Amino acid sequence: MIMAIAAEYGGGQSRFDRVAPTKKHVDYECVLTIAGRKYDLSSWAKAHPGGAAILRKYNGLDATNAFQRVGHSPYAYKLMNSFAIDTENDSKEPLQKTDHLEKKTSNELNRAAWMKKLFTNEDPQNIHKTCGVFVLLHFAFRYYQMLFGDISAGFGRNAGKGATVTPFLCLLPHALLSISSLIFHSVPRERVVGLPMIWQEFRVHSIIFALRSIVATACGWISVYFNHDPIIRKATVALSSASILISIYFADEATKKLCPSSPESTTATMPYWQDCSLSTQRRFKSFYAYCQFLATLACLSMTNPAWPFAVLLPIQLAAFLMTMVRKGFLTSKGYHLLYTASLIMPFLVAIRRMYQTRHPDVMALFFAGLALYRLRSIGIDKYYLWVPLVFFRVWLGDKYIRYDRY
Repeated sequence: MIMAIAAEYGGGQSRFDRVAPTKKHVDYECVLTIAGRKYDLSSWAKAHPGGAAILRKYNGLDATNAFQRVGHSPYAYKLMNSFAIDTENDSKEPLQKTDHLEKKTSNELNRAAWMKKLFTNEDPQNIHKTCGVFVLLHFAFRYYQMLFGDISAGFGRNAGKGATVTPFLCLLPHALLSISSLIFHSVPRERVVGLPMIWQEFRVHSIIFALRSIVATACGWISVYFNHDPIIRKATVALSSASILISIYFADEATKKLCPSSPESTTATMPYWQDCSLSTQRRFKSFYAYCQFLATLACLSMTNPAWPFAVLLPIQLAAFLMTMVRKGFLTSKGYHLLYTASLIMPFLVAIRRMYQTRHPDVMALFFAGLALYRLRSIGIDKYYLWVPLVFFRVWLGDKYIRYDRY
């Protein structure tokens, strides 16, 4: 329903009509030697989960150790054989997945490969993995509160019990999770063709917008913790509002640095599954974009301090889901369905809020997001949309906003 409405108001030809690139070949050679055989991967390089750059690095070289060190799946071994070009010695055995412990059973080998792919050497202290487990459990707990208990998820007055420090401290692992993702140097610089896998531009965007939501949530908590002291309230509103423009600016700078000449968009040119129609893709894209506007408005509103936290879920989950696609644990369709489900979760919280209070503030947020989405879809520059809104939010303060009920 929401997806259909967003698509209906999306206008005609727009950024959402663009499709994901399909060109898998590169204009340079990627001929590697693995286990004594040569493989020409030039026609498939852009679809390589590790990026085309790593294949180019080993062009003309023996990449056996590097290939085996990564821990490729049986499918990868089978796929490699289709690119073999060493016809001088056809007696060579096809590339097969083996293990130095010959006594291991097939299930043990599969389990070992699965663990090797999931737990890489790039996180030796398990900082990122530990934060990831905490974050998933924390989201589950806070969403349970928002849906069945305290609508402010403990970041507000805690159902009359008063604000505590614990919710604020629980935000720190969320920030560390996003920032620690920078330790993974195997994330390709370029976008992988054919599947929604994480790449460097998306990773930086994810960090920036996750930190924006965390800052906005922290500002809301600080305001409540100090009983909405007028000076502190104004300062937190200003900081949360400023984080909107700061995040947009740094996201643009990241794109300029990492993808200076690419016409692609992190959302509009996301790959979909093979038999997904263009009309279905457009509905997904429209819904994704609409939710991005709502997420920014949630950070700008500074009403319920749990709103910015609620929209943090899809931001941090998207990077995790893309990593699962890259490692072969999730399909394109699975990614889009799970990501869409995470985007729907804040709507469920908002519906509960409306049912409880019968107050129209959430509907106002929905319509404001729809208006911004419509203006952006017809080509209005995002700075022309957000700079005035941020200015009026700070200038008007809380004149038209009810914030003291949380």
